[in-house]
Amino acid sequence: MAAAAAIVVALVAAGVAAYSAKTAADQQAAASRRQARQAENQAEYAKQAAAADARTKERQYERQLGMMRARFGASGVIPSEGTPLLVMMQAEEEAALDIARVRHGGAAAAHGLSIEATEARLRGKQAKRQGQLAMYGAILQGVSGATSSYANYKTPSTTTYGTGDP
Repeated sequence: MAAAAAIVVALVAAGVAAYSAKTAADQQAAASRRQARQAENQAEYAKQAAAADARTKERQYERQLGMMRARFGASGVIPSEGTPLLVMMQAEEEAALDIARVRHGGAAAAHGLSIEATEARLRGKQAKRQGQLAMYGAILQGVSGATSSYANYKTPSTTTYGTGDP
């Protein structure tokens, strides 16, 4: 009777350990999926924010260049020749570079967050696999314990009582 109880206890313990391993793995995988979605959302936000910042800079520089042209024109200088032309070209080039930097910064941030999302998904898959392995290990360990208990129950006792042997 005690051996049967030991077998049942070993199998129940294996079931509990297996369930616990699977539950923990599922929770870790779900957390990793949430982290991946959050990183993807942040990546999309970074792209949109960079695009909005670039549009704002474009409008800002268009106003500044327009004011430069108007000042050149008001002073009687021809803005399409000589030094005024060079000043305008340099200002336009700097504006274009600044706008490109803003776009590049947004793209770089989005790329980094996309990598973070991919890594989170991989962590989730790995947690799932580790949980499955832990679950199978717990089951095998429980079956092994139950088998040992059963083997001990079936093996006849070899102790002798009162034979006088030392």
